[in-house]
Amino acid sequence: MSARTAGLLLWLSVAGLAAAVLLWEAGHPPSPPAVTGGAGKMPELPASTPLQPFRLPTPVAYSEISARPLFVATRRPEAPIPVETPPEKPVAGSEKTFVLLGVMVTPTLTTVLLRPEEPNAKTVRAKPGDTVGGWLLETALPNRVVLRQGQTVQELTLVRPKKPAKPRTGPAAARKGQDPAAPAGAPMVPQPEDLPHAVVPLQPSP
Repeated sequence: MSARTAGLLLWLSVAGLAAAVLLWEAGHPPSPPAVTGGAGKMPELPASTPLQPFRLPTPVAYSEISARPLFVATRRPEAPIPVETPPEKPVAGSEKTFVLLGVMVTPTLTTVLLRPEEPNAKTVRAKPGDTVGGWLLETALPNRVVLRQGQTVQELTLVRPKKPAKPRTGPAAARKGQDPAAPAGAPMVPQPEDLPHAVVPLQPSP
């Protein structure tokens, strides 16, 4: 008998033995151990207490977390944000408006001329830092000034005088001897050089 045949017979015998063991265990399952003393009675389980509804702890329990917050680098409470109070509105009727009539700016002195918009108001001369009618002259520039009263700011622009209207010129004013500034419809006065020689008026001798 060769070695190959002997090895094959060995493996076949091992497989047959394993199959026999499995068949025997299938036909003879293990039986549970016998219970001694009070057979057939299940042990009693301990009574469970009913669950209580969950409630958050009071804020006092988190006092340590409030004193040393986790999400702040310094682990210290941040300062409260200041509440911005709205600016106080000026009392009705106390606000004055001015007209800027002139500004004089020199290397050593700056002066402005202000006149309140009131009947029979007088022109006031002031410098930056002066108070006029309850308004502080804060800034003076060559063409404007800034007045301040608390949180209210008033900016005035220099009032420039209007140029007089130019007289109208028409065909009648273009004629020789006619005053261009004469109103329309005024009678034309002939000049001596425009009259015939016979009717030239005599000039009185000095």
